[in-house]
Amino acid sequence: MAMIWSSVFASAEVITMDLSTATDMALNPVTYSATYGNGYYDCTDVWDSTYNDSGMCQYICTNDARFMLSHMPSQNAYGGMSWEGFTLSQVSQDTANVFGCVANGGIGGVGTPYVIGYYSEWVTESLGYSSNTILFDRAYYPEYVYVCQNSNTMEAIAHGGVFNSRVFTEKDTLALIVNALDSTLQPISTKTYYLAVDGKKNAGWEKVPLTALGKAVGLSFSMTTTDIGQFGANTPLYFALDALTVNTEPLTALHTPTSPMSDTRLIMRNANLYILHNGKTYTIEGKQIAY
Repeated sequence: MAMIWSSVFASAEVITMDLSTATDMALNPVTYSATYGNGYYDCTDVWDSTYNDSGMCQYICTNDARFMLSHMPSQNAYGGMSWEGFTLSQVSQDTANVFGCVANGGIGGVGTPYVIGYYSEWVTESLGYSSNTILFDRAYYPEYVYVCQNSNTMEAIAHGGVFNSRVFTEKDTLALIVNALDSTLQPISTKTYYLAVDGKKNAGWEKVPLTALGKAVGLSFSMTTTDIGQFGANTPLYFALDALTVNTEPLTALHTPTSPMSDTRLIMRNANLYILHNGKTYTIEGKQIAY
């Protein structure tokens, strides 16, 4: 019985985004800038190609290109003055920097790398798809991602005064919307996570479940805010994420480590061997069978 359960769990591969493996499209390892920029746009400890609009930097690749994060899909940095999509950061100070997060580091601790996303309404509208996409090397089942408030965005909603932003009230919301993408890169399901709602604001890394999205070849990210001006969002649309995790198999009660296994036995039906677990039937590979 133990051998059978081992084979079931071995059939599913869980993959977590590893930022230490990050490269550009030419497989050059990501390196971080020592000093560049200032104020809100201080690029110290930020990917040194954040303002590079060449083709080799159009995606950030991790885990041997199992994950590909869009970077500057407009391919126009306007002479090093603009960027959108995703970049990588190791900023360890919460100083309203657009490249920082309120946790001062990734889920590994202060100063560890994490992803910063800048959702551009203008680029998204121009291209017809989100400025922020993460593509997979094949279809997976997303399980979860950790999300954290960006330092510049927190400054805007907590104190106002960042460009045209105002202080959020209990009636304001800031949402991160995650869409699963099908093989044509069209959204097929949606998960909404609120970075600010009912007077509460994200103040650190929070694990956001994604299992309800189902099978996908990638994810797209967008943001909405209730602080809207003449030219769109007044709130800076930045966010931080880390440890995106996907599975080669759907997450079911069979794959949940905490699921009780006391009510589990082998059964034979139509000359085939199955596993009966808590009243549900599964193949030896761990896929649920509907009867």
